[in-house]
Amino acid sequence: MPDDIDSSLGLKILKDHRIEGDILPGSFSVFSPDIIMGHDVTTPPALELISEAGLPFLRAADRTRFYLDHFTPPTDKSSAEACRAMKEFHDRHGIGDLVNWGEGICHVHLFEEGRVHPGQLVIGADSHITTGGAIGALCCGIGSTDLAVAMASGEFWLEVPKPHGIVFNGTPDVWCEGKDLALRMVGWLGSGGGKGKVLEIDGQILNWMSEDGRFTICNMAAETSCVSALMTNDFRDKGPLSPDWDYEVEEIEIEDMGPQIATPGSPSLTDNVEDVGGNVVDQVFVGSCTNGRLDDIRIVANMLRGKKVHPDVRLLVIPGSRAVYSAADTAGYLKSIINAGGVISMPTCGPCAGGFLGVLPDGEVALSTSNRNFKGRMGEPSSKIFLSGAAVAAASSITGVISHPEEVK
Repeated sequence: MPDDIDSSLGLKILKDHRIEGDILPGSFSVFSPDIIMGHDVTTPPALELISEAGLPFLRAADRTRFYLDHFTPPTDKSSAEACRAMKEFHDRHGIGDLVNWGEGICHVHLFEEGRVHPGQLVIGADSHITTGGAIGALCCGIGSTDLAVAMASGEFWLEVPKPHGIVFNGTPDVWCEGKDLALRMVGWLGSGGGKGKVLEIDGQILNWMSEDGRFTICNMAAETSCVSALMTNDFRDKGPLSPDWDYEVEEIEIEDMGPQIATPGSPSLTDNVEDVGGNVVDQVFVGSCTNGRLDDIRIVANMLRGKKVHPDVRLLVIPGSRAVYSAADTAGYLKSIINAGGVISMPTCGPCAGGFLGVLPDGEVALSTSNRNFKGRMGEPSSKIFLSGAAVAAASSITGVISHPEEVK
């Protein structure tokens, strides 16, 4: 086992949770997670496997959290049956928690109110579980089969990732948010640039950024195909800026960077907003596990106050959790959005994966604060999706075309 493990926060956490094998990048080793998560899309197949095996007892039931968030409130008979199956399984096996629909999106709710702590190892049957790296937890995505095994045994296997340092250099434009840094990172590394790696992210800008912005960056890190992503700026003896770091470091320049946007087809197809401005949008969506937090809703409300959503644009805003919804309501943000002509929905994933609420018809264009803009992601394959941060989304909902926030300040 190498001597320099402790300079990597990711490898240090894996070492603390190791059951069997080496903590050596490329090794296949076995670990014991602190928390196991599944939602209403990925969990039902795992429940079927456990049922087929006839397992009467799950060793990690108390460490497991189920979320009903992707297609809830149930959109059809199959989604309703999935929710019922998870509720019955929860009751029968004593699952630690069933977070019912309306409480929040898994990658928002799970990381609120101290439910996850720095140094913990979290696995979830969804690639965007990487979100939790913003608070110093190592969060890795798994499939439904691995979810079933983890619930049954309390263990999971992992090919140990190689630490890869990411350092943001400079200070961006005043309009930039965490989403803009995230898009720059994804565009810089490419859709496969994180494969087999744990991205350990640092830079002075992170010390000035809110936790909401950090969550967005770690969430979008999944679009590089990384195993996990971690913010290390709160751990001075860890990460790419620590004196003992002995792994590759990638420096991403953000000095004077303006708001970013991803053009249709991939989150890695990034550009400056002003270079793609003027594209007509039919729908603007603010929400998802990427940008459904209080900071995002505050930005939208502040930009819309005293203005109106363009008559040819549908603006849909979905808070990421009940806590976010309540705080935004108390602060008056939701009223400002509604008065401007926007629509508010209860906490749910909604249109992000094209399940319901704002599904796109043939040929329409959406500007979304979510994390993926693959062909057909939000509806018909002929529709198009641009990705941006909350400020660009709000500005564009006012003008009816993709716009820099400066245009409507």
